[in-house]
Amino acid sequence: MKNKTVVLLLILLLTLAASCGPGPQPTRESPPTAAAPTQTRQPVPSTPPPAQPASTPSTTGGGEIDVSQLVETDDDLLGISALSPNPYADAIAAGARVVNLEPMNTFFVLWVPEGYESMETRRVMVIAHGHTGDAYREVGLELGFDPNPSYAIVAIQWWTGIEEVMYSGQQFYEFMDVALRYMEYKYHAQLDKCAYRGWSMGSGISYEVTYLDRVNGTNYLALTISHDGGMMPDPSEMAVGREFVTNLYNGVYGQDAFAGKHFYLYAGYEPQIGYMRNTEQVITNFGGVVERMVADEGAGHDGFYRHPQYHQEALEIFFRLAP
Repeated sequence: MKNKTVVLLLILLLTLAASCGPGPQPTRESPPTAAAPTQTRQPVPSTPPPAQPASTPSTTGGGEIDVSQLVETDDDLLGISALSPNPYADAIAAGARVVNLEPMNTFFVLWVPEGYESMETRRVMVIAHGHTGDAYREVGLELGFDPNPSYAIVAIQWWTGIEEVMYSGQQFYEFMDVALRYMEYKYHAQLDKCAYRGWSMGSGISYEVTYLDRVNGTNYLALTISHDGGMMPDPSEMAVGREFVTNLYNGVYGQDAFAGKHFYLYAGYEPQIGYMRNTEQVITNFGGVVERMVADEGAGHDGFYRHPQYHQEALEIFFRLAP
């Protein structure tokens, strides 16, 4: 009797299992999308930065800005004037003005020589400051080379004034586009007669800004002056522009990435001299022209500012390229 009961129980269990069917199948998930790579700032010997922010702040694109509505003032929306009071005071005393780009959360500082609008040639020098630097200081440094240059100066603020947070090369290009369109509107600047000068991190983004100037067809920059901020052989070690340089090396932008673009390169200390020699080769390999590569050994990270003959040499090249 006991055996019959066991058999009946087994038959009942098998019947129930068959009626329930197979269990639920696992669902296939798409692999997670990788987060955009973040940039961490590497220390650069002999002055700049300890660490780069994990991300850059977002801004509204400059294409929506009507430059005819921009206003010149004597203070900036980021409060950089309070953080850098002496360079601010010096720039304003020299006749500089501030133009706030509120939708883009930044500003630029301009200086225009007397009688600029009536000059036959109306050039513009665009300047990018270094790590946590400011546009006021760069206007003063540019005027320190010559207190009355024959060209207008536009220094763009690309540090937010908050800790280590810097804008990107793409965003700087957008700021530059608005600033130069304003200069054309207000002062009749000739937008095919512009140069870019960038120091340290401002040099580090100069290659991306110059590429964007070419690929977007704006072609503002007759010359890019890059001092003490070169492209490293290993882009992962770069403080800024890592993604751009990685893509450049990998051929993403083609072999003519710098076609028609002219550069003046300067480095005043190692290892930047080595990085600038690498930069010279990279620019040439991708169709650009290096007008001059200066290895000013022992000059230091700010050697370009302390040796005005190189600035003068760069200006002569600029004027030749933008007659």
